[in-house]
Amino acid sequence: MIANLSQREKIFLACGAAAIVLLGLWLGVISPYRNAVATAEARIASRERQLEEVRLLQREYRRLQQELTLAERRLVTSTRGFSLFSFIEDVTNRTGVRENLVSMRPQSPQTQGEFREESVEIRLERIRLDQFVRLLHALDSAEIHLNTKNLRIRTRFDDRTQLDATLIVSYLQKAA
Repeated sequence: MIANLSQREKIFLACGAAAIVLLGLWLGVISPYRNAVATAEARIASRERQLEEVRLLQREYRRLQQELTLAERRLVTSTRGFSLFSFIEDVTNRTGVRENLVSMRPQSPQTQGEFREESVEIRLERIRLDQFVRLLHALDSAEIHLNTKNLRIRTRFDDRTQLDATLIVSYLQKAA
């Protein structure tokens, strides 16, 4: 059958067969290979970004672990015999806001894991801003690590230079 074809028809047939083979080769081998390589490169780039994120998280974790260890050391050594209520009374006397102190109410202690948190709610009235800042600074710069959990400040209606404030101060200690 091919022998009966003219030279021109044989060339067309050979070109068509070559085109089909090349198309099959392209669609069956080259294109899937290129897609697989592109997908693999994208996965590699993604995994490299994830690896860098993990390294950053690892550094952050180690830093936080060191901070926790340091804080636990401070906690263990500094809370023995410590009374938050007495400490706050002393701070209000030293900062000159004792006369503005309306109430100090201990909150019920909360235990979370191996730590126990003790809190005191402090209510101050007719306090000036500079006095309040001194009190907050004294609480913040204390040797024991204190947290101000809640802070509400309002200006007084009768005198805008004075404030009414309520704050909850707490500290952590190892549970017994």
